[in-house]
Amino acid sequence: AAARPPGAPRAVAAASQPECDELPSEEEERRAQLPPLTALGKAVPTEPWTPPPYEVLPGVTLPAPIAAKLERIDRGYARRTREHLVITSGTRDANRQARAMFTKLRLGEDLLKLYRNKAAVQEITKAYRASSGKPPEQAVAAMEAVIQDQIDRGVYVSAHLRRGAVDVRNRTMSPKEKRAFLESASEVGGVLVIEETTPAHYHLQID
Repeated sequence: AAARPPGAPRAVAAASQPECDELPSEEEERRAQLPPLTALGKAVPTEPWTPPPYEVLPGVTLPAPIAAKLERIDRGYARRTREHLVITSGTRDANRQARAMFTKLRLGEDLLKLYRNKAAVQEITKAYRASSGKPPEQAVAAMEAVIQDQIDRGVYVSAHLRRGAVDVRNRTMSPKEKRAFLESASEVGGVLVIEETTPAHYHLQID
């Protein structure tokens, strides 16, 4: 393998970081018999809004300061590659995480294999089992309460419960494009890039 040039930007390898778990699709949530998310409580723009040049997958929400930094990274990346970034996940609240974990459990996934923090997972699955036979919304609410309590204690079962968490798709990037992305992120500052492999993506922690 070619030697890395001195001072070249690089991603931090994932080690004991919380998992970058992917959100279930709307179809998977339907199969789990979850009602769709409503728009209640979401801010509605009152001024003309221009979508960002980068692509954001459905269901991903980004706070304005995080979106602004991503736009700067994307501009640098586009300048170098003539391509734009694809944002596959953002920061979640306890409710969105509870919905995701409820859906995974309902569809038969083993959360103990998916998440490193087994104790946190067991607390959440205990709330899920205690809600057996109840409507899905009640089970999600019980799981949400546990997840919020964990967050209040500084325990994050998913990396996406931390403020400023963003995932960027890299499975379609060439080595040259990956380097262009890392250079663009380092230009912006206040961005920690972690390279994840399952599934392959860059996890960003943005200040």
